Amino acid sequence: MNVLDRVLDEFAAQRPEQPSAARAAAAAALRANGLPTRRDENWHYANLRALDAVPKFAPSMPPNRTLPQLPEALDGFSRFVFLDGCRYPAQPQPAFARVTQLPFEAAVARDSLSAFAANGDGRLGLTARLFAREPLALRLDGDVSLELLSFASAAGHCSTDWVIDIAANARVNLVERRLAASAPSGTNQPSIDGHNLRLRIEPGATLTHTRLQQTADDVVHHDTLDVTVSERAAYRLRQVTAGGASARSSLQVQLAGRDASFDLRAVTAARDAQVADAQYTILHDAPGTRSDQLFRGIASDRAHVACSADVLVAATATGARVHQSLRGLIDGKGAEVDLRPRLTINTNEIQATHGATTGRLDEDLLFYLLARGIDEPGARSLLKWAFLGEALGAIDPPALRRAAGFAAAARLSDAPAQELLQ
Repeated sequence: MNVLDRVLDEFAAQRPEQPSAARAAAAAALRANGLPTRRDENWHYANLRALDAVPKFAPSMPPNRTLPQLPEALDGFSRFVFLDGCRYPAQPQPAFARVTQLPFEAAVARDSLSAFAANGDGRLGLTARLFAREPLALRLDGDVSLELLSFASAAGHCSTDWVIDIAANARVNLVERRLAASAPSGTNQPSIDGHNLRLRIEPGATLTHTRLQQTADDVVHHDTLDVTVSERAAYRLRQVTAGGASARSSLQVQLAGRDASFDLRAVTAARDAQVADAQYTILHDAPGTRSDQLFRGIASDRAHVACSADVLVAATATGARVHQSLRGLIDGKGAEVDLRPRLTINTNEIQATHGATTGRLDEDLLFYLLARGIDEPGARSLLKWAFLGEALGAIDPPALRRAAGFAAAARLSDAPAQELLQ
């Protein structure tokens, strides 16, 4: 039985009653369009075989109610905690200023499944919708600092499905952290951590969104992010992928309104036999839109890191500005990095630059550091940290930047000196 049949069968068995409209639409889209395969161009480098090894997709056990030790809360941030896909504690959370919880079905009904979600690169996120125990819909208004932390225990499958609206002229700092524990010793069966997120950013709003994915080595992780940015709104994404046997990020940002902007700073660090793949699609649909994508990836040992950044500029997007910079570093005889910057431009009124480079540590720079008395492990560590610094340096607040640095450092073949992580 293939993965799609297993998913749909488990969904039917899990919910024999009438499913919600959102889940029913997700199941119908999966039946009609199937899951991605390696024959799909944007999934060529993803480790889809990892899904075959997942023993079960639906949560089969009651949610864990024993909270593990979590990272310290960020100063000035309100925090929602999810444990095995459920809010923790079980009783309603205290009210947070300028954070409104909405009925999930009504929030989803505001717009139907996009082509991205129904038959595009967002299809894998539909599985998270099928099995999410407690979907969440929020509206953030005004100045808000909010942390959403999801922890998956070793109990098995964990899915979350969130919809977040950013109100007009709001100034929001949103942090997502995903943590997952290893499966019990001797099971040799990976657990799965799946996440689906829909963001709608209204006119004049600014959203700074930091995502830290830090799961155990035997976890299969996938996340799907669908974003619409309205006129004069700004979306800043800082993403760090540093964990899991297999990790796939699928993102689509639609710059739908005049002068909308998107800024990406992304880091992927992988080691051992990990496969980490990211697909970023940016749609410039309106005049004066701007996007800047910066990706830095390091593959150590036998790891495979891949990143595709597709920018599609419509004929209506006159005066658009696009910048892409994708760089990969190979640090192991069996390591591999694949980068694909792609621009499709349908207007003459545009400023666009792009580039991608992949290579090993610069031997001249390494020799320079060795000649000045730095030992080889320290010199290699320093060069790797400088390579990642441009992206990691954009993360704020400092406590979160430090946590992201430690997460990335743990996936390198030799950890940077402690003073570099401060």
